[in-house]
Amino acid sequence: MTKKGRRTTRSAVSVVILLAVAVWSLSPLAWLVITSFKPLGTEYRIPVEYWPENPTLENYRTVIGERFRIQRSVFNSFVVSTGSMIGTLVLATLSAYAIARLRFAFRFHTLYALQIAGMIPPIVVIAPTFVLMRTLGLIRTYWAMIIPNMVYSVPLASFLIASYFANVPFELEDAAKIDGAGTLRTITQVILPIAAPGIFSAGVLAFLGSWGEFMLANTVSIGSAAVETVPVAILSFSRAFELQWSWVAAGTVVALLPIIVAVMVLQRTIVRGLAGGAVK
Repeated sequence: MTKKGRRTTRSAVSVVILLAVAVWSLSPLAWLVITSFKPLGTEYRIPVEYWPENPTLENYRTVIGERFRIQRSVFNSFVVSTGSMIGTLVLATLSAYAIARLRFAFRFHTLYALQIAGMIPPIVVIAPTFVLMRTLGLIRTYWAMIIPNMVYSVPLASFLIASYFANVPFELEDAAKIDGAGTLRTITQVILPIAAPGIFSAGVLAFLGSWGEFMLANTVSIGSAAVETVPVAILSFSRAFELQWSWVAAGTVVALLPIIVAVMVLQRTIVRGLAGGAVK
């Protein structure tokens, strides 16, 4: 086989593999959307309907209506995710600056320890987290979800931001100090603009992680509809109405729609931010 033929074969194999991964990954989402348009009760039909005979929007009217008001839970998820993202970026930026720009003993060991801490499964610490939040009087509040989600997201965010900070020439920082800029001004006006893609990507990951988080939210909300995030709300009304899967599917689609739109719009910026620190 010629070199051109081998190249063509490799390209064809790559395309087939990518298509297989795409089908495997997107099939559950496609089935979820299809189920959300099925009239109530028809999702249980045998043989299975791969497309409803009479598509309906009634499921969407139900989940956003007075009975469920899924939009309230979407708002709660937005508040929790935004608060977690902001807190994560503040803490991660400070830790990343210290690790990447300051000279002190065991600074790389600090980064390693931070990453090891980030590998601990949240389920391992859910019980002490609940006890701590209860002791602080934060149960059934946004803070009971924001603070732990910040802690969960800081290790990865610190790593991403530190990789950008490490590639900023020290001469720029020295020049700013010679011009009379203090440390805070140097960080905000010199270093942060250069590291903006990495910080943005870290913020997006922190937001998405908080948006889809279920276990902590279910534990600390304790059935309070006022602070329920979307995953907990979907579980609550699916239990209350004996697992009507058409309603569950519609609620899940409503919850996923803002995230899908945001990722589609910002995907290039996210990828550039994730890859930039590694290739500079």
